[in-house]
Amino acid sequence: MADSPRNLAKNIISNSVEMGFKGAIHPVGRESGNVHGRKIITDPLSLPQGIELAVILVPAKFVAETLDICGRKGILHAVISTGGFKEFNDQDNQAERDIVSVAKRYGIRFIGPNCIGVICTGSGLCTPFNPMRAKMFKKGPVGLIVQSGGVTTQSAYYFSEEHVGFSKIISAGNKLDLNEIDFLKYLIRDKDTEQIHMYLESIEDGRELIRLSKISKKPIVIFKANISKTASEIAFSHTAALSNDDQIVDGALRQAGLVRVEDIHHMTVAAKALQLPPLGGNRLAVISLSGGFSVILGDACERYGFKCPSLPSELINKIEGFRRAGVIRMSNPMDFGDVHDIRALVFTLEHCLALDNIDGVVLSFMYEPEMAKIFGGEIGSHEQMLNFIKKMCQEHNKPIALSFFSERRHIEDFKKLNTFPVFNDPVESVRGLRVLRSYWKSKERIYEI
Repeated sequence: MADSPRNLAKNIISNSVEMGFKGAIHPVGRESGNVHGRKIITDPLSLPQGIELAVILVPAKFVAETLDICGRKGILHAVISTGGFKEFNDQDNQAERDIVSVAKRYGIRFIGPNCIGVICTGSGLCTPFNPMRAKMFKKGPVGLIVQSGGVTTQSAYYFSEEHVGFSKIISAGNKLDLNEIDFLKYLIRDKDTEQIHMYLESIEDGRELIRLSKISKKPIVIFKANISKTASEIAFSHTAALSNDDQIVDGALRQAGLVRVEDIHHMTVAAKALQLPPLGGNRLAVISLSGGFSVILGDACERYGFKCPSLPSELINKIEGFRRAGVIRMSNPMDFGDVHDIRALVFTLEHCLALDNIDGVVLSFMYEPEMAKIFGGEIGSHEQMLNFIKKMCQEHNKPIALSFFSERRHIEDFKKLNTFPVFNDPVESVRGLRVLRSYWKSKERIYEI
């Protein structure tokens, strides 16, 4: 039945409609009826010409037959969402061989099988068959290649909730035809994509992946899973993924300039960091409006391989001149808890960024609505604050890793503006700079070669 909860295909239509897809959608099924105001076509050979993409969700034994109909109708691109292939039975999988044979006969290129296809925030195309809150997906600069339907779904929510957004997410599935190399080549050329993030359980062509990574002008971030014996069996039954030797993989990825991350949230941290100017070294000036966070940030800097050089005594003396009580001795990391003057903060940021022995700044800012009164009403709006920090980064071509310690709702207000990267907490901002430094350090090594 068209309206049955078991009819997963109807979710493909509802997801695309909710995201604002404007193209024609032709539902095809065995039983007549209507779905989301569209008449179900029971004879696929009656479909009109000029259809660009077929999303196939039929039992595995009927996929090749369905793909043959697509070929006869001139449909040369497909998403095969159906599972039950190599990941289910690796012994003499005739169904897979039939799919490949039909695709080659007509020149059809396809994603999958065993995938949920594509989510594109530009066109509104959203092919997952699972129900989604597609309207909340946020457009952004990151293109994702994901070898898992569940991770695809969660990535769409994570990147949207963090106000980073994404251009496209491609669910690769079993990679029987198109694989991460094909998708990577596409995203490298895609004008809506500025960064490329990948979740992979297996790497099909490591040599080509490394070659593309070395020549790509866009940062490439990879979350490589399936690195343990425990994970290998479930990974194979999930997407027919064969594990790779992780030590070899890790060395090759670093040599190629790829940024490696550990989880989906770490991907969003990397996405924020890679929007900042290059980090040319490991020397940071750390400024916090809290003594406690200054200590925490000192630990974080050392943990992630950064140094906090002593600042010139003349500069320290001038900064101390802004203090109210004069009870805190300035150093690096710098406790700004005794300074309630926005001019002092601006002065310190500008002079620290101008120092030759400082490569970047970590700024942990306390924010409450009453802060404007404390700072003499000069603190400005959320947007003015972010634009000012952005301008300073651009003028000095050095990164400022910005975070706020405040109520979560206030932090979200800054993040949702999406005019400058805002990290969730001070330690996360240092972790982000670690990603940024690793990327530029590997690029420097490649350029030297």
